[in-house]
Amino acid sequence: MTVAAIAARVQSGPPVRILGPPAEGATRPAGPAFHETLAGAVDRVDGTQKVADAQVEAFLAGETENVHEVMIALNQAELHFQLLTEVRNKLLDGYQELMRMQV
Repeated sequence: MTVAAIAARVQSGPPVRILGPPAEGATRPAGPAFHETLAGAVDRVDGTQKVADAQVEAFLAGETENVHEVMIALNQAELHFQLLTEVRNKLLDGYQELMRMQV
């Protein structure tokens, strides 16, 4: 799979929609479920990592000479991973706070 194909697949992911709780008697919102949104985010982070790896391999093989694009791809992959890690940390903090609540 080429770098361009991987990048196109990563960027074509569905947009994330944040929805409030449904009103009484309302049906489920038409947006994606939480687990689908989370799985999509993990897939996009994995895709950016693969794009960066492919660009590094192409640079080392001498197929490309633009080191700037390689560094940009590496930085994007790092930022995506850091964001996903912070979201995970916030979710765990929220879960732990719920477990500490007395019923």
